[in-house]
Amino acid sequence: MGIDFGTTGTRAVRVSRAVGGAWSIVRVWSGPARGSGAWVLPRELRAHAGVLAVSHPDIVSKLLSIPRPSNKLDEVPIADLLGITDPTAFRIAMEIQDSTAAETHALIAAIPDALARSTLSSFAQGFPAPQSLEVAGLAAINGMVLGNPAIREKGAILLDLGAETATVAIIVLQKLAFTRQFRIGANAIMRKLGESLGMDGDTAREAVGEGLVDAVDQVQAAYEPLARQINLGRDFVSRRHNVRTEHLVISGGLFQTPFWSHPLEAALGVEVTVWNPFSVLPVTPGALTPELVAQGCRFAAAAGAAIAALEIKKP
Repeated sequence: MGIDFGTTGTRAVRVSRAVGGAWSIVRVWSGPARGSGAWVLPRELRAHAGVLAVSHPDIVSKLLSIPRPSNKLDEVPIADLLGITDPTAFRIAMEIQDSTAAETHALIAAIPDALARSTLSSFAQGFPAPQSLEVAGLAAINGMVLGNPAIREKGAILLDLGAETATVAIIVLQKLAFTRQFRIGANAIMRKLGESLGMDGDTAREAVGEGLVDAVDQVQAAYEPLARQINLGRDFVSRRHNVRTEHLVISGGLFQTPFWSHPLEAALGVEVTVWNPFSVLPVTPGALTPELVAQGCRFAAAAGAAIAALEIKKP
């Protein structure tokens, strides 16, 4: 079970492995944003283990290049490299991507301890038993890579746009070359757009997204901070690896409306694909309604967390 505790709601995806090792999505659920206290999921969603995904502006995730081998990282000031002044206030995890005698590339994530404790307390008893706690944006991106092997083979820019944050990763030469979380979410983009049009963000999202208002220049201006960060990451990777990526894969609730992918396509000059796990991953017949399939880009983190757990537990 993958459970994404998002800012605007909670989404869960249950996957099951059949005899022979093949797996498929068997149940999907969405509900309100998490409050305090314990959670009780619908009975048909209960599983023995759950992977919990969280998002928060204070979460830090970066791919770091550390000038020493992986067996000599004990004295590296990881918190300082992440810009964290109080490491005791965070839970920090590291995944080594590759290492030589001179350099180690490590994906590092830091989740505020208070957020981790409150999230894990949701399932202090009963099922599912929390198996791990993940950064939602990284879970979504991991799901893209696991669900579409061509991403690793051909390379791509990967973006998960949440309500308050954006997680960007770039894969080239069959390896992770860049990862960063930014405090630029869909809410900030819509607020900036609404201010320029003299309306609130929700109204701007609906009016512009459905083509009721022509606001090309205002939309490009609202997207500019995010597009700038993606371009900076792409330029960094291009200089380091002499490869420039021309394909962007995106997920997040904003992109359920096709219009909102076009400004990124124009700003970055790339081909854009909206990642909908329900259209790509194996699904048990009858498990999803057409309405749920249409909302699939909102479930990227929950689906990514679930299938990653199964991949780790391959028989």
